[in-house]
Amino acid sequence: MKSSRSVSAVAAPHCDRGSRLAHDHEIGVAVEAAATGGVTIGRISGDIDVLAAPSFALALADLAQDDAALVIDMTGVDFVGTSALSVLSTFAESARQRHMTWALAGNRAVLRPIQATGLDTKIPACDSVRKALDWIDARGHA
Repeated sequence: MKSSRSVSAVAAPHCDRGSRLAHDHEIGVAVEAAATGGVTIGRISGDIDVLAAPSFALALADLAQDDAALVIDMTGVDFVGTSALSVLSTFAESARQRHMTWALAGNRAVLRPIQATGLDTKIPACDSVRKALDWIDARGHA
């Protein structure tokens, strides 16, 4: 069974799940989520710079509210700034403490900074959503 929901990319205390796709034109980040086979896939696109980082952090927190395993699909992200890397590092630590099963799927614009900073030791990063789903499945959580 496949279901979908949207997650707001707007920096607000509570994320709006009512719209089909959330997009904040001021910060240039869009987020949407779909659940399939017990795994939530959160698709993030746009540029994640210092202005977008707070909204990115809120979106990740919202995506992680469910008990489902999570794939953060960042294959549609064009730019990842140091603030976004900090958000990902914080998220990875929180996920570790919660014993959460998750993986990140990214393109070169996302994976290269993660590797260059050594965050690939904390972040399960894959170059496709399929590989991220396989990574989760191999841990018996899908």
